[in-house]
Amino acid sequence: MHIALLFDISGGELMVVLLFVLLFFGSKGIPDIARTLGRTMRQVRDASNEVQREIQKGASDVTRTMQDQRRTSIERATTPPPPSPGASDETPQ
Repeated sequence: MHIALLFDISGGELMVVLLFVLLFFGSKGIPDIARTLGRTMRQVRDASNEVQREIQKGASDVTRTMQDQRRTSIERATTPPPPSPGASDETPQ
């Protein structure tokens, strides 16, 4: 029975890799490696989350700016222009 794991590595191949890791680093070095790997994965995940937050913040800023500009342009279109400086409200007689 063939069980496909990460990167298409079978169970037997994974056991061979783990055996070589155990022989190369020893039983005392493996916890340190696992701890370092865990910290690295957490840092990558935190960095990824930070990038996603920055992208979402930038997108919301752009959306808010577009809405403000749209609102301003609508207000300008519906507001009558101010009277010219030389004009008066009185009609000449």
